[in-house]
Amino acid sequence: MDVNPGHLDDPESPDAAPVGDAAAPTLDVTPATGRHTVHRSGGGRRKLWVGALGLGLVVVALAAVLFNGLSDASTFFYNVDEAVAKRSDLQGDRFRMQGNVVPGSVTRTADGVDFTITYKGVEVPVQHAGDPPELFGPEIPVVLEGTFEGGAFRSDQILIRHDNTYDEENPERIKDAEKDAQQAGAAG
Repeated sequence: MDVNPGHLDDPESPDAAPVGDAAAPTLDVTPATGRHTVHRSGGGRRKLWVGALGLGLVVVALAAVLFNGLSDASTFFYNVDEAVAKRSDLQGDRFRMQGNVVPGSVTRTADGVDFTITYKGVEVPVQHAGDPPELFGPEIPVVLEGTFEGGAFRSDQILIRHDNTYDEENPERIKDAEKDAQQAGAAG
């Protein structure tokens, strides 16, 4: 029994004629190849390459921003004795150095101030460009930022006090610097 006798409803339907009737039209199942079905080869690939290139550029830009941010944040920190021990490796590199200003060593210059800092008995001459902070003076623990150039340390920033974050993360360095400053003052 025919469940859906389509030949009764639609005489033009391919199944309208009984099977085996040579005069009946056949169902054409060949794929259409009209203009609207033509696939342009490479169009999708081009979009894929443009997208991949765009993503690559974003990744490179983020990497550059991250590298610059980390290199600024990773300015190395040394005490005077550590910096002097690594002087040849540090030559020309920017870093921070902690020490105590040697009494009697401070001299004003045309572009700043020259002085000597010490830590654990090791001294380094400093040539600072710019005005020092108000609290700057002999026997004061300082943190300098700059580079070794020859035998001197060329500084462009003097920090007198450590911020609370540094104090919390490095309590031993603070104690050592204060102890060294007291010993330097007693010896001078």
